Amino acid sequence: MLCRERRDRFLAKARRRKRRPAQNGVQAIFSGRGEKRSRTRVVAGFVSTSVAASLWVWISIGAASSLLLTSIATLLSLQGAALFAYSLAIRKTQNQVSGTTFASYDFEEGIVQSEIPREHVSSEGGNLSKKHGKFSPFHFHRIILVVILAGIMLTTVVGFTAVNLGSQHHTNPGSAGTGGTSGAGTSPSVKTPSSRTMAPSFYAVSNIAEATVSSNASYTGAIETNADDFVIVQIAYSQGSGGNLPDISYVRDTQSSVYTRIASAFPEEGANFWEQAWTGRASSTAISANITATPDWLNCPPPCVTSIIVTMTIGRYRGVAGVGAWNAIAPNASSNSQSVTITATQANSTLVELLSHGAYSNCETDAPQPIAGQTPRNCFTATTERTELFDHSISNAQTYTESYAWTQVEVQRGIYLELKGISTS
Repeated sequence: MLCRERRDRFLAKARRRKRRPAQNGVQAIFSGRGEKRSRTRVVAGFVSTSVAASLWVWISIGAASSLLLTSIATLLSLQGAALFAYSLAIRKTQNQVSGTTFASYDFEEGIVQSEIPREHVSSEGGNLSKKHGKFSPFHFHRIILVVILAGIMLTTVVGFTAVNLGSQHHTNPGSAGTGGTSGAGTSPSVKTPSSRTMAPSFYAVSNIAEATVSSNASYTGAIETNADDFVIVQIAYSQGSGGNLPDISYVRDTQSSVYTRIASAFPEEGANFWEQAWTGRASSTAISANITATPDWLNCPPPCVTSIIVTMTIGRYRGVAGVGAWNAIAPNASSNSQSVTITATQANSTLVELLSHGAYSNCETDAPQPIAGQTPRNCFTATTERTELFDHSISNAQTYTESYAWTQVEVQRGIYLELKGISTS
């Protein structure tokens, strides 16, 4: 009787345990809320991994290679791998614990149906607890191993990417024949577009008719201009009466451009004629722009001439950054040749030769020296002066000798200008 009461009491407890849903412990952890959290971790891991992959692709193609982006990509990669590994580990643990729980219920039902003695049930339960026990530390070690392997894999990827970026964004040390310097390793370089200097090009030339200008008067001529034309004004003038020649005070045009005197070629006071070179830049396109040269009559050393005979030759060039080197020659004695040296300051520039000397009818007899590649651009004969314009491009920054020869012995002036080219990428 006592044994039957104990058995009935035990069976009643088992039925109550079967009917009551477990909400604590392991089942509470792996409830519907836990599944939602697991899905959230999977989504977060997928997003982190996708963003990291996009950053690595962006860095690899050279769009960006900053240390900050590399660090962010590495952190996102590690975060995605960790979230995936953690979700996988939780899912495996959930399956194992669920199996253990169902095994416990089966075990209890077996007790009720088979009415096995308590001693046998205890031994069976002990074996099952050993077989389906709690979460083994071995599984935790496997998770740690997966995380370590993921870190090693990401480190390897980062290392290869760094090597690839280094080959793309670093300059190699100099080697023999390239002008570089030897050294250990490479140094980072800023990606700058390669630039090339283009020699200025001749565009047009205008000759202003010779005129006699009296004291306190100015000399004006009209030319056509395009925006940003580099304008060279060659002024040649001589005595209209006995006395000293005045200097040129300023040169201006109707576009409000102020010209700068670059050079003057005259031997001394009392010389029979001077040559000057002024430069400026056109500010706009104009069919007719007046250029005015005003002599400095007020400061002319006495006795000053009462008039001058003047002419202007105006050359226009394009692609000019400015004037580099210049030289002028004004020998006292008459000669039938002229030679001057000029040291260019920039490769791919243009040398312009402005010559003036005595007038005679035929300009074609004054041929340039073909060995220098000089190109005749203009020859203008007035009553008392004759002006000529030559130019040629140069490839190196070095000293050049410019030489000319004429058929007649005469007084001569020469101004030589280096026009610097503009760098283009």
